[in-house]
Amino acid sequence: MHAPVLLLLFNRPEHTRKVMERLRMAAPARVYIHADGPRAGKPGEAQKTEAVRQVVAEQIDWPCDVKTLFRSENMGLRNGVKNALDWFFEQEPYGVVIEDDCMPDLSFFTLCDDLLMRYAHDERIMHIGGSNLAEAYTKNMSDSYVFTRFSFVWGWASWRRAWQKMNIDLEGLADFEQSGGIKMLTNDPLAQFYMLNKFRVTQRRENNSWAYAWFYSILKNHGLCIVPTLNLVQNTGVGEADATHTRGANDSARLEAHTLTFPLKHPDIQEPVPALENHFFYTSQKKQWRLWLWYFLKKMNLAQ
Repeated sequence: MHAPVLLLLFNRPEHTRKVMERLRMAAPARVYIHADGPRAGKPGEAQKTEAVRQVVAEQIDWPCDVKTLFRSENMGLRNGVKNALDWFFEQEPYGVVIEDDCMPDLSFFTLCDDLLMRYAHDERIMHIGGSNLAEAYTKNMSDSYVFTRFSFVWGWASWRRAWQKMNIDLEGLADFEQSGGIKMLTNDPLAQFYMLNKFRVTQRRENNSWAYAWFYSILKNHGLCIVPTLNLVQNTGVGEADATHTRGANDSARLEAHTLTFPLKHPDIQEPVPALENHFFYTSQKKQWRLWLWYFLKKMNLAQ
């Protein structure tokens, strides 16, 4: 594997061990490890974070350059990931990002290697995602991947030139909303309302998400993302008690990872397909019936 890899870790040694085993098979030449520190007042977490770091020391046994950023205190999801990615892209012009509970198929690494080079200087392309929860609607397509506005972050890749446009505070959101910028994402008015609400909540720091800030940054800059027509990354942490933000049961989010064939079949047109954008929304954000329920509760001031 040619592209460098940033691995984001925290307090789950067994998840770390499994993803490290997969990383060993890809054998990247440059590996960056960011491990957040234990949270204050969480009994036993210091031991878990130390166990994660021990797994790293034991598992990296292939020839590679390794750089580590081990935090002594907890930075949290938003600031921790943002600073880890800043650190990574200060040193690398492009690379792959994996969290401890994201288990990629080996073809994910090959996809990233190929497309990071192919679109290295295409300013419009900002993100390569590895997961595809709408695989049922794309798996029979002749192309290997599609273009979208959705930035799926369960295994992804990008470039320094794109990450420099990251706007962690969602500056300009009011102007973006007033100009109707959200309409480029989906033609479903309820979905537009939902996403704008997510961006507002993120801007007010009422959630701890860095991913919605990145999503907004791509939209604000009229960027495009790439999603493979097969799901290449399985999230193994959704619904677990120690998951930071995905404790709710969601079997569809655990969609099995598949293998993409090569050489890649590249799309002729670099534009999202509106109907597919709606499927990406309903599978990654809110199912259609849940969206209506959320909207009703929101109007009753019973939902965030």
